[in-house]
Amino acid sequence: MKKFILPLIIFGLLISCDKNNEPEIENTTNKVVLLKIDYLTNLFEGGKELNFLPSSNFTISSTYQAPGDFGSVQLYYSELNEMLFDGGIIWMGTGEIAYPTIDTSSSFITTGNSVQIPDTSLFENVMYNEYAYYPDTISYSDIWNSIDNLEIVEEYRNSNPNGKINLFLYTPSVGVGNPAEWDWFVILKN
Repeated sequence: MKKFILPLIIFGLLISCDKNNEPEIENTTNKVVLLKIDYLTNLFEGGKELNFLPSSNFTISSTYQAPGDFGSVQLYYSELNEMLFDGGIIWMGTGEIAYPTIDTSSSFITTGNSVQIPDTSLFENVMYNEYAYYPDTISYSDIWNSIDNLEIVEEYRNSNPNGKINLFLYTPSVGVGNPAEWDWFVILKN
């Protein structure tokens, strides 16, 4: 009997591990979606829906390591101290997204409807440091139009119509920086 206990424990640990280190919280009503949009073309590239334990508030906090050569930015669901995003930033190079694993745009269901763009007062730039770069003029309508036909956007806006539309500009290349490598992230809470 003792011969079978250790293999059962190991098997149980293996099947309970998530390969992407993402929280496995089932049947939750507290979700956040990150939607990735190309900075130059405003094409929707994919995203990720994350599940969290219940919380009545949603604030994004951050840590930032300036890219002397290699840097990074992490975004957190502040109230729960749970990671939302982790990406590298390279001086005169290109960093990569370490978390979350971005699902392709084809993973998202589109509808025949377009969700009306919220009032621009609901849009908020994620200021991950005091020097975070955002263009002087942001075309909220161009960004919104790239995701306004997604079922998940309709669901989130219906369940949280007054929720902030958090905009995060991920610039994995700085110094000379190549805007063709940059992406917008629209971050919504349901």
